[in-house]
Amino acid sequence: MIRSHRAFLPAVLALSAILVAATAHAPTADADDEPIKVASTGAAIATAATLTPAISAEVPHPETEIRLINVIETFRRGEIDSALSEVRDLIEEKPNFRLAHLVYGDLLASRTGAPMSFQSEAMSSDAVGLLMDEARQRWKHYRTAKRGDRLPSPLVQMSESQKNAVVVDLAESRLFLFENRDGKPALLGDYYVSGGKNGAHKQRQGDRKTPVGVYFVVDRLPGETLPDKYGPVAFPVDYPNEWDVRHGRTGGGIWLHGVASSTYSRPPLDSDGCVALSNAELEEVAPLLEAGTTPVLIAEEVRWLSVNEIEQQQREILDSIETWRQDWESGAVDRYLAHYSTVFRGRGMDKRQWDTYKTNVTRNKRFIEVGLDDLSVFRHPHESDMLVVSFHQSYNSDTFSSEARKRQYWQREDDGRWRIISEENI
Repeated sequence: MIRSHRAFLPAVLALSAILVAATAHAPTADADDEPIKVASTGAAIATAATLTPAISAEVPHPETEIRLINVIETFRRGEIDSALSEVRDLIEEKPNFRLAHLVYGDLLASRTGAPMSFQSEAMSSDAVGLLMDEARQRWKHYRTAKRGDRLPSPLVQMSESQKNAVVVDLAESRLFLFENRDGKPALLGDYYVSGGKNGAHKQRQGDRKTPVGVYFVVDRLPGETLPDKYGPVAFPVDYPNEWDVRHGRTGGGIWLHGVASSTYSRPPLDSDGCVALSNAELEEVAPLLEAGTTPVLIAEEVRWLSVNEIEQQQREILDSIETWRQDWESGAVDRYLAHYSTVFRGRGMDKRQWDTYKTNVTRNKRFIEVGLDDLSVFRHPHESDMLVVSFHQSYNSDTFSSEARKRQYWQREDDGRWRIISEENI
């Protein structure tokens, strides 16, 4: 029901001030960046195509959010009656959109010139404050969302099997959905989301923080099997992954999910550590998420880089991976093991144990053939100079053959060389 109480916090007037600050911090784009082809690193590794992202100048925001922003824009032009008509239509279609109700109340108060206060019979000051947090996040992002041909820094290379990728920016309360178009990341959607009540960097069970890292969807849970607060569907991710376990992080149950049917959206910091979208927007995203393949890259704050910068990172790591593969095939164990860091840990072994194991299994082999395909590369959103690499591996020798899916963590060390610090079979 539309509320006409005049005692709402003046959201629209506050947003006018927010708009000035947000515009001042809008990022710039390198309009002259040219597409660059990925250098071939050998036939045994599948490489990406031209990296230039297919991102239009107008970022694809959800219709409901655009309509709310248009209401505020109409008000800023002084067209209060038109703004009221627009927001009434929005509320009729989305009666549980509480932020739209708040804007409507302020528009009424603005037209009549009635005084406003922080108290309301219809809504507590705490509830109004949470809605203002949501308004600030939506408005700030709307003013800074045009990034030209830039890409999120974690999104280095999607594999052929990864049809889509999710990038979450907790600082901006946004989820970006990318499509893999022949190796080119194309932005399909840009959605407002809610994160953990206590912010980013989950460390332990029950801390109500959202983890930061490179994760993958592992399941699809239909809404009819879940409490109403999770919405129409939920997608668990693989937190804690091997890197989290290595650092003693605990907990679980981190999902992408919806919201209770009684509300359209939640405040920016309102979950127990999950990432929550509106139900309508989750239903747009859900058909594109696949268990076992879709990456979910969660950052405290996403850095957007030029295609050239992403391309340089991609070229460096692909060259390092190919050299590792060739050195493994050569049978020269010392060269092969030089690709592993002294702090390496993987498959239950430290570096010393790994060296002994690999030396023993390589001894006396007449030939080794290693093929890599379906390779993805994602920059860790928090760890310095770390890349998470996943691929399908075909191994063949005179004594043994195998197929495996592997995940490696590569880090640039002090000498400038990329080395493997973790390796696991998936």
